[in-house]
Amino acid sequence: MSNCVVRFGGSSLSKFPVLEAFAKLLEDSGNDVTVVVSAVPEIQQTIEQGIDLLISNSATSDLIISQINTITAQKLQVFQQSEPDANLKKELKNLHKLLKGIEFTGDFSLTLKDQVISFSERITTGILHLFLNHNHISSTLAFPETIGLTVTEEFGNASILYKESENVKGRLKPGINLVPGSYGITLGGKIARLGKRSADYSAAGITRLTEAESLQLWELDKEFRTSDPELVPDSKLIPRLTYAEASELSYFSEQSIHPRIVEPLINKHIPIKIYHLANRGKKLTTTINSESFVSPNVVKSVVFTDEIAILKLNGPGVGFKPGILAKVTTAFHQSAINIRSVITSQVSINIILNKKEIEKAREICRLLPLSSVSEIIIEDQVSLIAVVGHGMQHHHGVSAKLFTAVAQHKINVLLSGSGASDLVSYLIVDQKDTRKAITEIHNIFFNDHF
Repeated sequence: MSNCVVRFGGSSLSKFPVLEAFAKLLEDSGNDVTVVVSAVPEIQQTIEQGIDLLISNSATSDLIISQINTITAQKLQVFQQSEPDANLKKELKNLHKLLKGIEFTGDFSLTLKDQVISFSERITTGILHLFLNHNHISSTLAFPETIGLTVTEEFGNASILYKESENVKGRLKPGINLVPGSYGITLGGKIARLGKRSADYSAAGITRLTEAESLQLWELDKEFRTSDPELVPDSKLIPRLTYAEASELSYFSEQSIHPRIVEPLINKHIPIKIYHLANRGKKLTTTINSESFVSPNVVKSVVFTDEIAILKLNGPGVGFKPGILAKVTTAFHQSAINIRSVITSQVSINIILNKKEIEKAREICRLLPLSSVSEIIIEDQVSLIAVVGHGMQHHHGVSAKLFTAVAQHKINVLLSGSGASDLVSYLIVDQKDTRKAITEIHNIFFNDHF
């Protein structure tokens, strides 16, 4: 495991067999390994909710830190550690101070929010550091601010600045380094987070900066499969994906990787290798790289999300009335509303958005001067289904198979789109038809080939 970067998930701190394999692999590595750590989900959720509760005077800082102490103690008990060490106590104490400051002063900003939430990774990394000490494995805590992982001042959604971070490699000590993921330090010395689920994005950035031979993801919460195993029990692991396919899959469904994970690696052609940890070792499940591999049936995976809604702007001539879409997209951008896709006709503009933002989007449109729009309708009981795989534009039977699968089983397609790229076609169906649609689409593509 020579000179590699590993992203280790905080959710694995509840799984002793995974921890046992993790310790054994590091003990046997004998080389420089940088482990970028994501947060324990319960700790991050408690901190994020705690900030909101403090702002609304619905909880005290003492209560929130007590909850975090309880979660921390539970994680320590997994490997039979009874007490936090000095480092972990220091992190918990510093977090408590920040929470008290919010409680008593009401001072709150995006900058402060990023600083507070970063303790979810810092505490998780402290637990992992204590676990390794418990197993007599030496490691070094390497915080982003001390190794110089420099990012833009876009709090909550920052990007890594590679030129400004060029000294990261030299600041990592020989041996095992544990780095809290998901955040970096701005040129002004402030902590800025890289987005949600972004430890793997920061791991990819560190992989590039250290010129590591690979980025390894150990024990994903959700592996890359031909479909969701809860809907399709016989779905299979996908052994090979391109960077683009992996990005599409992460976008359409929560695959436990950040959509930007491939961004730092593409130009350097650094592969991502995904491993399952078990039996004190690891097993390769998926390799992601720049190699374009078209599977026999073209489609690599059938994925879906329920976290979308359609905003319909209806009216005679909205499709050719100039300026309507420009006004809407500008207003959405100013309100930080992300548009997933837009499909238009002469009488309707259909905008696909995140479900959580749909009511806000409707109110924005209601207040805009959209003279040709006679009604604004929301469709929020829908699912977005995507078939993903390179080669779709050169294999015209893919769309035919897709629509045959849904038509034969009387599944009504509300919207569809294909041809925008060579690797994805999608359709929107009523949520009540999601399971049936996924099952039948998977059957038609994977019955004979994989």
